[in-house]
Amino acid sequence: MTPDDKPMETSMSALLLASVLESVMDAVITVNQQQKIVLFNRAAEKMFGWPRQEVMQQPLEKLIPARFRPGHGRRLEQFGVTGATARGMAKSGVMIYGLRANGQEFPIDVSISQVDTPEGKLFTAMVWDITGQQAARAQLKLLETGVSHLNDMVLITEAEPRSEPGPRIVFVNAAFERHTGYSCQEVMGRSPRFLQGPLTQRLELDRIGAALSAWQPVRAELVNYTKAGQAFWAEIDIVPIADARGWFTHWMSVQRDISERKLAEQALVDSEQRYAALFASAPVPMWVFDWASRKFLTVNQVAIEDYGYSAAEFLSMGMPEIHADAGHGFWPPDLAGDVQQRQGSCQHRRKDGSLFFADVVARPIQYAGRPACFVVALDMTAQARAEKEVQDYLFTLQRAADATQAITQHLTLEGMTQELAEQARGVIGAHQAAVTLTAHGDPAHGVHPLSLSLSGEYEPYRALTPLAHGPAIYANSGHGTRPARMTQAGLQAHPAWQAVGSPAGRDRMLRGWLAVPLTGRDGQQIGLLQLSDKYEGEFTQQDEYVATELAQLAFIAIENVSLLQEVSQLNVGLEKKVAERTLALVRQEDLFRALADQAPQVIWTLDQNGDVNYFNRAWFDLVGGSLRDWTGKQWFAAVHPEDLPGIKANWLLAQASQQPFSGLRRLLCKDGSVHTMAYRASPVRDEQGVATFWVGIDADVTEIKRIEAALRLSNQELEAFSYSVSHDLRAPLNTINGFGSLLARQLGGDGNEKVRHYLARIQQGVAQMGQMIEDLLSLAQVARAQLRSVPVDLSGMARSILDEWQARQPQREVRVQIEHGLQVHGDERLLRVAMENLLGNAWKFSAQQAQACISVGHQFDVAGLPVFFVRDNGAGFDMVYAEKLFLPFERLHAVSEFAGTGVGLATVSRVIGRHGGKVWAEAAPGRGATFFFTLPRQTLVA
Repeated sequence: MTPDDKPMETSMSALLLASVLESVMDAVITVNQQQKIVLFNRAAEKMFGWPRQEVMQQPLEKLIPARFRPGHGRRLEQFGVTGATARGMAKSGVMIYGLRANGQEFPIDVSISQVDTPEGKLFTAMVWDITGQQAARAQLKLLETGVSHLNDMVLITEAEPRSEPGPRIVFVNAAFERHTGYSCQEVMGRSPRFLQGPLTQRLELDRIGAALSAWQPVRAELVNYTKAGQAFWAEIDIVPIADARGWFTHWMSVQRDISERKLAEQALVDSEQRYAALFASAPVPMWVFDWASRKFLTVNQVAIEDYGYSAAEFLSMGMPEIHADAGHGFWPPDLAGDVQQRQGSCQHRRKDGSLFFADVVARPIQYAGRPACFVVALDMTAQARAEKEVQDYLFTLQRAADATQAITQHLTLEGMTQELAEQARGVIGAHQAAVTLTAHGDPAHGVHPLSLSLSGEYEPYRALTPLAHGPAIYANSGHGTRPARMTQAGLQAHPAWQAVGSPAGRDRMLRGWLAVPLTGRDGQQIGLLQLSDKYEGEFTQQDEYVATELAQLAFIAIENVSLLQEVSQLNVGLEKKVAERTLALVRQEDLFRALADQAPQVIWTLDQNGDVNYFNRAWFDLVGGSLRDWTGKQWFAAVHPEDLPGIKANWLLAQASQQPFSGLRRLLCKDGSVHTMAYRASPVRDEQGVATFWVGIDADVTEIKRIEAALRLSNQELEAFSYSVSHDLRAPLNTINGFGSLLARQLGGDGNEKVRHYLARIQQGVAQMGQMIEDLLSLAQVARAQLRSVPVDLSGMARSILDEWQARQPQREVRVQIEHGLQVHGDERLLRVAMENLLGNAWKFSAQQAQACISVGHQFDVAGLPVFFVRDNGAGFDMVYAEKLFLPFERLHAVSEFAGTGVGLATVSRVIGRHGGKVWAEAAPGRGATFFFTLPRQTLVA
């Protein structure tokens, strides 16, 4: 190439550069040191809207908004001084704007470079319009602000990997931090799986995983955990996020805490199940019938059993078909709205045609989406019968208690037996009663005349009564020492009765025969109490119990042992029966309270100010009047003035704490009587948990308070008796024992052998009597002691007791087997008394075995409840006499064989009975005995 070619080469390079600048997509502007435009490409024309010829050699400020012009020239000069070849101005943090030909400003990003030329420095700017980027950035900022203020949790993760350890979290909003307790820094880069825990549903996780594998959106309800470890329910929506190319790059999860909704749903399900179970298992007839057609819609099992119709038959019938009195109507005409009403007593008919009076309580409900009525029908016949039985039984117990005083007041044998006959006939209610005493246990050798008590109907036949033959009939029947009870038909067919007197004489013994033996301490029969021709019906088990109690009193009088002891025995027996019956009454009351919203008791409501706005019918039956007479605070007039301050104080405390309140109050009834009522009220709350009103119920406990007072008085009398036995009976025995010892010392070795024998018998009798007194006091203490229920280790207790026996008799070799881990709940002191008696008997009665064995363990009954046992391989006994085992002073072995007073097993029976359990035995002569007993899982505190 020649020098002449250089201008041509330069010209071609300039053309090539100009062509490149024209073809680039970015705006290119070049200015000289005077900031005059010397280059303005086609892209710049399009961006700024100026034709090239109108901007060439024009100041650069023509393209810059006026507010940025003063600083722009200064920055460009400083840039030239630095000597840098390029700089991106948008990265300086200052927003730069350009000016279009139409006067519109728009954001730009500029990259400047400089080059030195012979004519001076040139500054070339590459300009980009970032209007779209700015809009996108503003939109993203707005989106971030909105997401951060959502109440729902938002969590964004990468799309991969879906396998372990899972996709990483790249974003969480503030709601996520509030709900979970995790900060944004704690969760970034972790997999969302750290939110899962023990209750998180595996099947739901598998379903979510399958949807994510298919890149499908999914909704799920999942149990997650907070940072504090608290589980919560979350409703989760997961959707994939794709980029501009359509590739899925992230997963976005929106989560909502639905714990309250889940709890409400579960509470609704639980409530429906409880009501269904209550309806099905309620011990009274219940049904629901259609309001319009009166057809039965559903009935419970008790209604099916009581009325005799099958479920299908019931559902094909209507209410009128079970009402016997069509004129009475089968429903109150004014029953409407959501108000419970009591129809009162009306006659119902069973399938077999039998009629009975039912007390009906009903309430309108919605059933299967239609108006219906819920009904509870109480059979008043059974209630009346039960009330009469209770009254009769309490009256019999009271008469028996009165009879004990009359019997024990007599000091002569004849007077006592005659009084026994009179009282037994009066208490049990029979036309004939007789007491016969025998000698040597042989009824054929009567040594005392017959004590006879007859009603006016039989008085003319006193000399002809067949009861004189009763002892022989009892002996020939082989009853031993057990009571005998026969119906009228059974007695008349008995072979021994057929041989008594004439047919006319035999016919005078009507409505059966009851005979109770009088037995001595050695188990031998010493007499017989007979009753015949009951006033109403046949003799019952209850009559047998009462007669047995009276016979035991007679035996004590005959043996001339302390009358007060036997009175205590009778009182304890009577107290137990009263307590059992009282407990039955309380349980019956609890049963009816379980149906409180239908039960005929006083029900009322209070508003937030303590004003009554509703009473049920039971209130008006009790105090009279109508609702307008008692609303607001007018009901204070029906409360005993002494009880009003306590009621008001209870209400103020409940109003302040928004909690239930309860207490006792006396109501002044319309008949002039005063009833003691146990009241309780609970708040009904709105959705915010604020009590809007209170619902209360009053239960009449007048009779219960009277019974409590009677029982308290009886306990005081028992304590007084125990004190008397402890001091008044021990003193004479100590005197006899002391003088006996002095007499033995006086006799020395010179006394008559027979005299020393008699003296030894006296001392032995005193010791035995003292032991009996101690045993009786222990038995009485068991009956009265207050129970303190605690966990008790029966295994350790049995091991300790048997170790003590082994220490007392080290010469005996006894194989002991005690099961480990026998745990119960009960009074530890009383249970030790019971175990000491059971294990003491096992130790004693196995003494004659070459290799004695005692076992303590447990098994399960058919209901799966534990039954504990104490087993030995000792003397055993005949199961024929098992009924005598747990009675005081009843012995199945002679004193010469095995020592003892016969009170130990009675004490065991009392202890187990106090704990609500039961005790029984299985044995065979010479093959040992096993004593079983049960204890409730949680012992009731008596």
